[in-house]
Amino acid sequence: MDPATWLNVLAVAISVTAVVASMWFGARQVRIAQHANHLPAFMELLAEFRDPRMHEQYAYVCSELGRRHSPDNGLRGLPPEARTAVYSIAYFFQTLAGMYAVGVIDETTAVIMVRGRAAKVWSAIEPYVERERQYPDVDPDLLSLLQAFARISATFHGPTAEQLLAARRRRAARGLPLHRT
Repeated sequence: MDPATWLNVLAVAISVTAVVASMWFGARQVRIAQHANHLPAFMELLAEFRDPRMHEQYAYVCSELGRRHSPDNGLRGLPPEARTAVYSIAYFFQTLAGMYAVGVIDETTAVIMVRGRAAKVWSAIEPYVERERQYPDVDPDLLSLLQAFARISATFHGPTAEQLLAARRRRAARGLPLHRT
């Protein structure tokens, strides 16, 4: 091959490399932008998780609901305060499950935040929800995302919080980015 051909081959190789690099960086920027767009919703959910009222409602739903109220009439048969507590807690975990389901947060993030709490909530409200689903005006999939997430969280065998923090610390010590994009 003559030098002009080599130069042309080199120019094409550099061009292809530049296009591939541009595509990779572009895809990375899209992922970063998606994470940035989801951050406010995730932060709002975390703020709700810090609210003492949420924890009081959680304790009520998991400890008192079944002792005080029969599931015979479903969720609609509960007194207003009990129904409010159930819906508040159930939809908190349903929202977390939804964020996991659509990829806003990964399984480890979703489950490590709540560990077995989603399963406890589902266990406490399941008879009420199952009865509620039998009414003709109710979606038969009412809270089904929470139901599926409860099964996942109950069987989660991922890293412990300590293991996650240690891994994050090792990444920082090696000078690697603290998050994966």
